[in-house]
Amino acid sequence: YFEVGVGTPPQLVDVQIDTGSSELWVNPTCSNAWNPYGCAENGFYKPASSSTKVLTPDTFSIQYGIGSASGLYVLDNIAMGSTYSIVAQRFGDASTSADQMEGIMGIGWGYGVDTNYFNVIDQLAAQGIIHSRAFSVDLASIDVAQGSIIFGGIDTMKYSGVLEKRPIIPYYQAPDFYPRYWIYMTSLGVTVPGSNSSVPVTTPTINQAIFPDSGSTFCYLPPALFTGLLSFFPSAVNQGNNEYTVPCALRNQAGTIDFGFGGTIIHVSYHEFFWFDGAECWLAAVPSTEFFLLGDSFMRSAYIVYDQDNANVLLAQAANCGSNITLITTGPNAVPSIIGGCTPSQSTIFSPSIAHTPTSASSSSSSTKSSSTSS
Repeated sequence: YFEVGVGTPPQLVDVQIDTGSSELWVNPTCSNAWNPYGCAENGFYKPASSSTKVLTPDTFSIQYGIGSASGLYVLDNIAMGSTYSIVAQRFGDASTSADQMEGIMGIGWGYGVDTNYFNVIDQLAAQGIIHSRAFSVDLASIDVAQGSIIFGGIDTMKYSGVLEKRPIIPYYQAPDFYPRYWIYMTSLGVTVPGSNSSVPVTTPTINQAIFPDSGSTFCYLPPALFTGLLSFFPSAVNQGNNEYTVPCALRNQAGTIDFGFGGTIIHVSYHEFFWFDGAECWLAAVPSTEFFLLGDSFMRSAYIVYDQDNANVLLAQAANCGSNITLITTGPNAVPSIIGGCTPSQSTIFSPSIAHTPTSASSSSSSTKSSSTSS
């Protein structure tokens, strides 16, 4: 989650960063959350306590892959860190929600594509807080308390190798005809423990439209790719709904799941890909015929830059060897073509980081939605 200050004076609220949706909303209904007590600790926004709020009669309703939220739109200031604040951001004040632990900050496509108003990314650029509609995400290892998101910048010491530029597939060519960060994945393989080579789960090359989504824990794969991946783990047991548990001992083995994007392969260790829920270990992937995404189980091993202005997603192997924040500027080469400062051997070493704010910048769950706006 990400802490923001809402209103004047700022009321601290935790929101989930979601690259798979486009709208910001706050105030979940904790009685409908899976952990009501944990939900209550994430903070609430009271419009009556803010001197800068503008109430509206406009309604919103968002349905996620799991859960939903609905209520009225409000305009108020959104502070990110101690330096930058968006003035008069439009967002949802939820009157009811289901299966949500905190509000959600959707940072997908905004005005003219997925919303009829400027969303958070749009406003950051329009108000001159960042140079272009671009940001980078480093979720960091599952064993690390914090990752980072940098609006308007990248950290060259958080990845190794080059940032592979992948064009975003236009929504009218996407599998669900919905504007997301769709890109083509060109291979999927497994490097089993004791081997130095990746074995394809199906054919050596593929051309699969898929999108990296920080709002989802698991990966949602086409049935053929999922079945091929599952075949490498014969000890997996279907617990229903095609969700598989695996022996937790697998998490300690030196294998990887290998995701290819053109010339770049993102290696995800067994330790990251087999999700431990406190009692059992799960294969963090499920088959899907509706939409295809790469959730946190993939993103924790990737450094990802989302460049809306140039319609690109850039990926590199995540690592951590310090910090060197560089601005994203404007134009077709707005994202700097800088080779990561880390060596491949540092790609499995992570340490805590924070949400950064570089100079002139500020520091899941796929959704469908409906809204009504009064005239």
